[in-house]
Amino acid sequence: MVDEEFSVFFEERRKVIEELFRSSRAARWSVSLEEFARGLSRAVQRSAESNPAAERGLLAAIRAEDFALALGCLAGNTAAWDHFSATYRPALNEAAYGIVHDQARGRELADSLFAELYGLDALAPNRASRLAYFHGRSSLKTWLRAVLFQKFVDEYRRQSRFEPLPEAPQEPPSARQSVSEEDDRRYATCLGRAVEAVLAALPSEEKLLLGYYYVQGMTLKQIAALSGESEATFSRRLEGLRKRLRKRIEGHLRRVEKLSAFEVDRCLDFASRGALINLDKVLKTE
Repeated sequence: MVDEEFSVFFEERRKVIEELFRSSRAARWSVSLEEFARGLSRAVQRSAESNPAAERGLLAAIRAEDFALALGCLAGNTAAWDHFSATYRPALNEAAYGIVHDQARGRELADSLFAELYGLDALAPNRASRLAYFHGRSSLKTWLRAVLFQKFVDEYRRQSRFEPLPEAPQEPPSARQSVSEEDDRRYATCLGRAVEAVLAALPSEEKLLLGYYYVQGMTLKQIAALSGESEATFSRRLEGLRKRLRKRIEGHLRRVEKLSAFEVDRCLDFASRGALINLDKVLKTE
């Protein structure tokens, strides 16, 4: 019966699922289309709402790459775990320090959560990895921070039943948290300035290619034909350019805007909503 329900879920949403699978690059972690679809099915089933409109909204909001990485880790893929650890462990250590204000205790808190993520919880050795509960509706980084703070709260309550519980985690002294819409607007503006500056400094050829893709809406195949490259070659070239741009944007936010690591992360949250810039103007070539 379970397989029958999954088959219906998959067939009714095949086009959307296949598109999410392609964009997730799940093959890097040896996650098959069926495994990816089953993960989406579980995420939908656990959703508070189960009507068709809610399901469509959930699937549309899935962070496909983060979701695929979590599935790869759950399947025990070594490359996925290596990537997960290199990408998220430093951020969790910093977040843990922000909660407890002590380097050793912070690392202990972060290490404890990582053990649970690996499915190595000493208090419950048969418990599945907490990653099984990641539904992809937020970024993996945001979800991990929420889980980390909840773990801190749970442990704090066990150890200090009669002491008042801190209301929220604190960031390291150098970080200023987003506490209002004004802060959010400031972060969005900082991101806009950083993107504008980084794009303005690009060579004309790279500006032109990005303009074709993001401003004129041309397909990879069309742009590859104009540039004399294969579609696969141009796709790899575009992906490499995106990664370089992200590093330069992060560097600009740190050096020029003088933002802390937390604030840089906060700024990048706005990237999924679109930076506050006029791409047509910034990517214009002489």
